[in-house]
Amino acid sequence: MTSKNENNASVPTSASNTPIAIDDDESPLETNSDPSLLPITSRHTSAVWSDFKRKRVGDVIKAECNHCSKLLAGGSKAGTTHLKDHIKICPKRVCQDLRQTRMFGTKKNLNDKNDTMTLAPYEFHQEDGRRDLAEMIILHEYPISMVEHIGFRKYSKTLQPGFKVPSRNTTRKDIMKRYELEKENVATLLRKAKGKIALTTDMWTADNQRKGYMAVTSHFIDNTWKLQSRIIRFLYVPAPHTAEVLADALKESIQSWNLDLRLSSITVDNCSTNDAMMEILKGVFPYGSLLLRGDFFHMRCCAHILNLIVQDGLSVVVSNGVQRIRDSVVFWTASDKRVQRFEQVAKQITPECSRKLALDCKTRWNSTYEMLSIATSYKEVFVVLSARNNLYKNPPTPEDSEKVEKICEHLEVFSKTTLNFSGTNYPTANLYFPKICALRIAISGWLLSPHDYVRKMADIMLQKYNKYWASVNGLMGVATILDPRYKMALIRFYFAKIFDEHDFEIEVSRISDLLRRLVDEYGSKMGKTQGSSNQQAFDLGSSSKSNEETFMQEFAEFLQQDKDSSHDISDLDKYLDCGEFKDDEYAKLVGELEEGFETCDIDSGTSGLCTE
Repeated sequence: MTSKNENNASVPTSASNTPIAIDDDESPLETNSDPSLLPITSRHTSAVWSDFKRKRVGDVIKAECNHCSKLLAGGSKAGTTHLKDHIKICPKRVCQDLRQTRMFGTKKNLNDKNDTMTLAPYEFHQEDGRRDLAEMIILHEYPISMVEHIGFRKYSKTLQPGFKVPSRNTTRKDIMKRYELEKENVATLLRKAKGKIALTTDMWTADNQRKGYMAVTSHFIDNTWKLQSRIIRFLYVPAPHTAEVLADALKESIQSWNLDLRLSSITVDNCSTNDAMMEILKGVFPYGSLLLRGDFFHMRCCAHILNLIVQDGLSVVVSNGVQRIRDSVVFWTASDKRVQRFEQVAKQITPECSRKLALDCKTRWNSTYEMLSIATSYKEVFVVLSARNNLYKNPPTPEDSEKVEKICEHLEVFSKTTLNFSGTNYPTANLYFPKICALRIAISGWLLSPHDYVRKMADIMLQKYNKYWASVNGLMGVATILDPRYKMALIRFYFAKIFDEHDFEIEVSRISDLLRRLVDEYGSKMGKTQGSSNQQAFDLGSSSKSNEETFMQEFAEFLQQDKDSSHDISDLDKYLDCGEFKDDEYAKLVGELEEGFETCDIDSGTSGLCTE
């Protein structure tokens, strides 16, 4: 239906299918309120007319922009190309095209299952795409050449036709630009940190190149009292990896970040090369800048110490059995066909077991523990398969399975402690001390085992424990004392279980003296003395139980009986004057202690590359 106006032009009614630019709250009749406006007829099919009005200005027909009111040629011979060009650059148009918008999903709250979709303007930036591409390559270690792959370019064009995929050289420059930015961020973070900086370092070998690389990581407390860990160097170290070569590489890394006077300690794995390297470095850096003139400059990796303790114990009592299990795992995981055959037999004999065989890494004892614990559940499967496959010639013996199963029961406590030591979100040092002491008590308890191989393993492990843990126990003990929940009480509690009366006094005094030396050194640098000339005497605690689960309960009882008294004491002595716990306070304390380990983000890998 159409109607005639005074110029005899056809005007579409509201029933017409011809698009008319109107607002939601307006009716079509209102479009002709201005007598100079001309109708949009069926001949005006271009979508651009939704952004323009036809208007008579004098004797000519103009197209008026709905957004900025600019007048452009609008006659029948003018076409629409110039109108489309104007819409692209119109300064008043908020959203140029529905094809240049993006649907965003939002939720009112986290429990809301329904997304609310919103149409919002979208603006593409080539620089953002290049930055994110470089970050993707870094995060996932993709080859830089992927940007020149035809498939990747086609995929990128489909996602965003406007994105111009950069060349390999340009991408390399973007990656280095990002590296320099992150390096400056780390440098700023280090400069703002007021305290000492600890370093950890390890060697890493690339599988495809067989080249050695050194990784150096800094650990420090920032100004908001948050633990920060940042990799500061990852560099190629040419062979041979002697103590002198490693020392030069590490020294250059430290000096390039100007950390010479800010070091607290360097933690490395336990091997003779690292020992020699640290002796070289100890003579390079000024004694006056190190903690207690370098007494704690060389620290040994706790996770690697645990690895050495367990590996030594296993090698003495079940080395042949472990090797037979390892050979069995290698054999039955060598091909898909063998894996399928093993799983078929396992489902028939041990349907309750669903874990897959896992081969260990010899320098990571917790992977050996996992391999053994899984393999012992399939001991009957190995027996059956040895009778069915002539190529399988070295299965574990029944004696191997019995010994390994019993040993794995004892080593579970080591496995849990190793996982805690290897967490990516590390627990604070004060939480380590009870675990280390519990290990010592557990090993001592194994000396009373009715099985001679368990007693022999415990004896070897105890020797290794005593060899490495003296200095580490010292700093862990200091960290425990600085936990206001424990102070000296937890030290005395555990040492009373580990040492006899004479050694107890010596060990408690050693930890107490170490704390006072550290406080006095800090006080001297701050211009005052923090320690005390008085040496507190500590009462003995005693307990006959050795079950780790009961230790904290016994500790609460110990606190009720143990009260220190002192006169004319320093600030440190006042801090060490430990009060009593109420029942609800103790329950909260134990809960926090256990939660500290349970909520830790665990990384099951350890970093041991060297063995001794």
